[in-house]
Parts: sequence; structure tokens; C-alpha cells
Amino acid sequence: MKSCLIDTIFLSDKRKNLLLLLLEGPQTSDDIKDKLNVNWGAMIPQIKKLEEWDLITSKDRVYYLTDMGRAIANNSKQLLNILCVYENNQKYWATHDLSGIPPHLLDRIGELGPCKLIESDLAHVFDANKDVVEAMENAKHCTTLSNFFQPQYNKMYNGMIKNGCDLTLIYSQSVFERIISEYVYDGTAELDDVKFLDWKKTKFHVIPDGLGITEISVTNEMALLGLFDSDNRFDSRYILSQGDRARNWGLELCEHLAKGGKRIETDVKD
Repeated sequence: MKSCLIDTIFLSDKRKNLLLLLLEGPQTSDDIKDKLNVNWGAMIPQIKKLEEWDLITSKDRVYYLTDMGRAIANNSKQLLNILCVYENNQKYWATHDLSGIPPHLLDRIGELGPCKLIESDLAHVFDANKDVVEAMENAKHCTTLSNFFQPQYNKMYNGMIKNGCDLTLIYSQSVFERIISEYVYDGTAELDDVKFLDWKKTKFHVIPDGLGITEISVTNEMALLGLFDSDNRFDSRYILSQGDRARNWGLELCEHLAKGGKRIETDVKD
């Protein structure tokens, strides 16, 4: 008896993994055995079930996705990615405000996976989070968009500037006003002092208040996302994601939220 299509795809790891593998391109039987680490005899009935639904086809022991097979496998992969991102940090996503993420990016939030939740222990909640610093301090390029200001990260940003990082800072209007009133570097103090931010050596933009997220930072290697909780309260925890897909997703979110902002003149030109 032919099983339903959903069951055919998702009730067998062998079938699911084969579809995802074939998204990378045609595979020989030896490729499938080696890459999926499976016994070929155990794979034959799984392949037949996928062939019954015309999801895959073969020629000379080389296996391919059909056109519909590719479309279904692509969408299955997106669903699995979203489920992975949500399942691994379900309490965080369920208790935080996602309204600052536009629908087209929320639909693609699986691009952040695999990701991890980073948080400070109670003894260091007012210090710069060491995981954040380690993820960002050696970046060659970094864009940070933020609706809050934590001066404990000034030392990190100043170090990044000193190391030649191409740094873009995008802050809300109220944060910008606080920086220029309390944290402007006057050229006389030690920049190791967290009191100061050498923001004149960055590309600096100001956006309206209330854009819905606490922070999105994107470097050449990772994306770091912080959200307000469901009651619009600040939360010091972040979602940290590595890789090009996460980075591109983060840059798109930055571009979306920065629309309507204005560039502040600094020593760094575009």
C-alpha cells in the first residue's frame, strides 16, 4: 500500500536524508552509501518508495531528483531548518517579540540554523558577554544595528577599530543622543576606558526609535540577534549563528531596519 507523501518524506530518516543529499546534485549508489553511511540493501526499499511518488529517478545507478522532487526537497529543507531553529531554542522564540522581523525574513528564519543561545551568568550580567566578544572582536567587517546602548562593549568596539575592522554602527535616535552627551571620545583619555566610544572612526547611522529588536550584529563570519521579550523588556541573551546564510539573513534585516535612517558625518567615508 502506497503511504501518503508526508509520511514518505518525514517518517524515514533514510528517505529524508537522501532527498536532501540529492539537492546537492546527482549521486551514485556508492556516493549514497558513503555520504549517508548506510547499508545499500537497506536503502533499496526506501528508494523504491521515493520512486513511487516520482520524487527521484535513476540511470546507470546514478540517482537524481525529478523536477517536482527538487521543489519538494527544497521546501522540505526550509521547513526542517525552521523546525531546528525553533526546537533548539523554543522558549526564547516563544517568549520574545518577533514583530521587528519582516514577514519575508521570518519565513526564512531557518537560515539562522544551526544556532545557539548565549547568555551571561548572574554574576556577570552587567559585563560584556565573553561569547559576544569572542565572536566579534577579530572581525574584518562588522555592522551593528541596535536600539539600546551597553557601554561595557565600548572597549570591544574600540579594539575592533584599532585592528582595522570596517565597522558600521546604526543606533536609534535616543541611543545616539546618549552617546554624544556622555560617551564621546575627546582624544585625551585612554581608549581602554569603557567610558568612551571612538565612533568618529566608524560609519555611523541614526534610525528612528522603536524598530522592534534590541540588536542585530553581522560580521564576515556570523550573525548575532537580540530581541525584546513579549512585554517589550530588554533581554541580554542573544541568538548566535555562524555561516554565510546566517550572515546574509542578518544583513538583509539590517538593511530593512535601517531604511529611513540618516548617515552621520564621521572621519570614515563610504
